[in-house]
Amino acid sequence: MGYEVSYNEFDYAEANDVCQRVVNDLEEAQVCIVAVHETAEQTKIQLAAMAMGGPVAAYSPSLDSIAMRLRGLREGIALYCEDSRRLAEAIGQARGNYAAAEARVEHQILATQVPAKLWESIAGLRENGMRPPTEDMETMLRLMMFLRMDFTLGWNDTFGDQMEDWTKLLSNVLRYFRSDQNKEIVITQKDPPEYVEVDGGVEGYYDYHSMLEDQGPEENGKFMVVQRDNDSYVVVLPGTQNGEGFENPFDEFGISDAFGVESENYADAIAQALEDSGAKEGAEVTFSGYSQGGIHAAQLMKNSKLKRKFKLTKMITFGSPIANIDIPDDVRSLSLTDSKDMVPGLDGTPNKNRGRHHFTVNFDGPSDRIKRLHRDENSAFGTPHKLNNYGDHLQELELDSRPEVREQLDAFRLPTKPLKVQKFKIERRRKQLTDEQVEKQAERMRTVAPGH
Repeated sequence: MGYEVSYNEFDYAEANDVCQRVVNDLEEAQVCIVAVHETAEQTKIQLAAMAMGGPVAAYSPSLDSIAMRLRGLREGIALYCEDSRRLAEAIGQARGNYAAAEARVEHQILATQVPAKLWESIAGLRENGMRPPTEDMETMLRLMMFLRMDFTLGWNDTFGDQMEDWTKLLSNVLRYFRSDQNKEIVITQKDPPEYVEVDGGVEGYYDYHSMLEDQGPEENGKFMVVQRDNDSYVVVLPGTQNGEGFENPFDEFGISDAFGVESENYADAIAQALEDSGAKEGAEVTFSGYSQGGIHAAQLMKNSKLKRKFKLTKMITFGSPIANIDIPDDVRSLSLTDSKDMVPGLDGTPNKNRGRHHFTVNFDGPSDRIKRLHRDENSAFGTPHKLNNYGDHLQELELDSRPEVREQLDAFRLPTKPLKVQKFKIERRRKQLTDEQVEKQAERMRTVAPGH
């Protein structure tokens, strides 16, 4: 009799999470049982002390029985805790073994397909205006990882993990040599609030993003906070913008901030903007990001500073390479990609569904209407990465009748009433040092260059 084992990384992750929850529950129960048992033993000691000071013996058979049972429970739950920890460790190890085996197979398969994959990628370039479609972009990056100088190393790591490590390394190298490495991101301008009404569907996110994209140099560096209701807000983050003098955090180097430091340096400014918009502690926050903004959105959903202040509940992204970012399980995410758009493939890993609450929809290229609008398009990423292409895809998504899609759309719908919208401009500014920091910096300089 044969059988088929059909496990994947999500099955192992779910099993590991279940075991970890069991361990946590058992440890909490163990703490309670220990406390109750120690209370019972202390009560026995007190009764014995009372008996020594009086003519009447103080003895409680029921208390002795309870103490004995609690001692047995205490010993038993200690064994259960140890067994559950070993099981969790074993499943964690199995998960690691699975990932390593899958990575080795992935490398071995690619090793047999290098010429064919190169030819497919070249053909894809020619058919897509000399811009690699998403899948070919991912393939080209995987080939780069496979054919690099140390190609014999890292066969137990997935291509996605390797790309993530190399991206972080490159980002940190760029940050080290950048002139803004001693700068912080701060709010430098707050536009007056205005009320904007959208149609109430998910297309409203496109409308808000349109208020940030291609609005001229004076509008660069701005993001938006939308107040859905009294305790719910949407943070809208734009795509990559032109930047001069490294002042605009959404310039090309903003991508290195997103991958290199997981957008940590954006958190304070966004928290301040939310508070200035009226968000109280514990308010629900949804992030909406296009292109680079989607990378920041995914990174900030797990940011500890923001999570301490607000309830980060939902995230929607358009054309963003976020497959290697670990999105928290308590966050609902909806990601839109286009198979002809090279940008979602820039992390070398396909954006794919990660469970019921992490949903990705991939569209097969721009519509004829969008192609006509951008007939003479010659930008770096082409028509498939244009914001209005993703706005068009949102309209397509509204027509999708699949239950799992309708569930996502219902979760992300915006109210049909006018909503308060406020733009905030952020810039990189040199950090203001405290007197103590100035003195320490001067001391270091005296050490490096002592007086003659």
